[in-house]
Amino acid sequence: MHASIWRFAGDPDGLLRCYDAMLADIPSASMRLHLCLRTPDGIVIVDTCPSAEAFEQFASGPFPALRNRHGLPEPNDVQDGPVHAGFIDGIRTRDP
Repeated sequence: MHASIWRFAGDPDGLLRCYDAMLADIPSASMRLHLCLRTPDGIVIVDTCPSAEAFEQFASGPFPALRNRHGLPEPNDVQDGPVHAGFIDGIRTRDP
């Protein structure tokens, strides 16, 4: 599993409206582990993909057009890396 952290600066209310509209175009079944956090100066999205290759394909493929279509700006920062451990409801999702 590979994870990415996307930071978007701006009015949190406006960014969350764009994010919510964007979600309508993404099948929820494709999101294995995904979080959107409201911050004082924007939002932070934490997303996972099955592999680094899947992340690269999504990040450079459909995601920019999807963001633009719903008014979500370019992120201020993107970090990604392999997942060492993940837990959902106290259950570990993958061994290292």
